[in-house]
Amino acid sequence: MGARAGDYVVLLGPPVAVGSAVGVVLLAGEPEAFLPLVLVLQPLTTLGIVVGLVQLTRTTRGPQTFRLVVYDGTVVFGARPAFRRQCVFNGLLSSALLLMALNGLRVPGRVVPTLSWAILALNACAVGLLLIRMVRSGPLLITPDGVAIDGGRTFVPWTALEAGPDRPQWTLVHPEQVRGRPIKRFQPGQIVPLDVSLWFLFRSIHAYLDHPERRAAIGTPEELERLRGTLARQAT
Repeated sequence: MGARAGDYVVLLGPPVAVGSAVGVVLLAGEPEAFLPLVLVLQPLTTLGIVVGLVQLTRTTRGPQTFRLVVYDGTVVFGARPAFRRQCVFNGLLSSALLLMALNGLRVPGRVVPTLSWAILALNACAVGLLLIRMVRSGPLLITPDGVAIDGGRTFVPWTALEAGPDRPQWTLVHPEQVRGRPIKRFQPGQIVPLDVSLWFLFRSIHAYLDHPERRAAIGTPEELERLRGTLARQAT
């Protein structure tokens, strides 16, 4: 339940397509075809970047994306990572930068080609960092014993949490109880985007802090429906 295969396609597809198109033009020995290629691809990638920005500003979906998953042999509630919007934006931005840099390499002199190589290097680093983040990502899981972040790389027991002064807030009062990768503060969903609204996630965790007797039912379809229904009514 890490990043979806389609996320990698959306991220890597545009720069690969642009790089392939430019490579075909250059290898064909027809540099005059480069300008029409730029005139066609640049507006398309620019429009795609705008669409990607609009997607990034949209709020995540609600309770219906919180689902039953198997963790450590037990059925629990899970919210999987959602990188699609980031991949749409970064993939198209990467292709635009690649097109601009390859065009700059054709300019005589030293300054423009040097800047083009710098753009290519920074572009590759940015895409590489996002890929590493996607590969290392994992779902956030609510279990009867606590909350597992990134598929269990960090596990926060219920006893380490305490309800905050304002609903639906809570605080990490016993960081020494956290297992796995250490965290400074407990803010699930901010390090890795999740395919569920943070409001629903925060309210869900708070609900089990307020009602520990319900934790044993975590992982059952009936409890998930009850949780969805309760929080949906509170939202309206």
